[in-house]
Amino acid sequence: MWRVLRDVARPAAENMAVDHALASTVSDAARDSNEPNDAAPAVLRLYSWARPTASFGRNEPTRGVYDADQAARLGVDLVRRPTGGRAVLHDAELTYAVAVPVRALGGARATYHRVNEALVGAVQALGADAQRSAAAKDGVPPLDAGPCFQSPAEGEVVTGGRKLVGSAQARIEGALLQHGSIIVSGDQTLLTTLGSVAEHEQPATLVEQIGPVQLDQLAEAVVVAMKKVFGGTWVAGEYSGDEKQMIAELVQTRYGTDEWTWRR
Repeated sequence: MWRVLRDVARPAAENMAVDHALASTVSDAARDSNEPNDAAPAVLRLYSWARPTASFGRNEPTRGVYDADQAARLGVDLVRRPTGGRAVLHDAELTYAVAVPVRALGGARATYHRVNEALVGAVQALGADAQRSAAAKDGVPPLDAGPCFQSPAEGEVVTGGRKLVGSAQARIEGALLQHGSIIVSGDQTLLTTLGSVAEHEQPATLVEQIGPVQLDQLAEAVVVAMKKVFGGTWVAGEYSGDEKQMIAELVQTRYGTDEWTWRR
């Protein structure tokens, strides 16, 4: 059972709090359900950002690397994700979040590959020449290897060898949260202006692949592709009162705090 949320553009801390709260809801529902894993609740959220935002991976080193004052001068917000991985600039993109019970899709690795399979199908349906990347020769890049879109990891969505979609995962209680950025246009190399970050190549964008694309058009393609890959029942969803309360609390106690943003 999939709940689909096509969300409004939200501030950075709120976006991360929403994804965390949805994963927590999925975990609670799966724990209390008598249904088998393949009938357990799941969520797909599609959203954007109120302001350009650099998000950091949960354990990514940032102190002495990124400069909060420089980000403020450039009008870029900063937030730390609940998921792993490396820095991403969220601006001209569509962000997706998937929350499922931990074992519903076969575990973390299987979930990662199946979600990316769906994302490949979505952008291909719009005309992009995309595929999943092969394993990198040097393995998984370390957390201090620079921004996320600098290099693709195994199974990520690429076109012409450059990353088009960057994704990250976390286990939150009994749920897996995977979220990521589908780059429409913009310039990820701007991350180099936020601190002592090595220069890197611009990743792929949908605009260079297929020309102008509307976010609603892209969101619909993602929903269609996810339905094809995962099956199940899909319904348009809203936020519950408990979720709204949890979102507000997580903004206040975690994602909106300097203690969390600069924890490493």
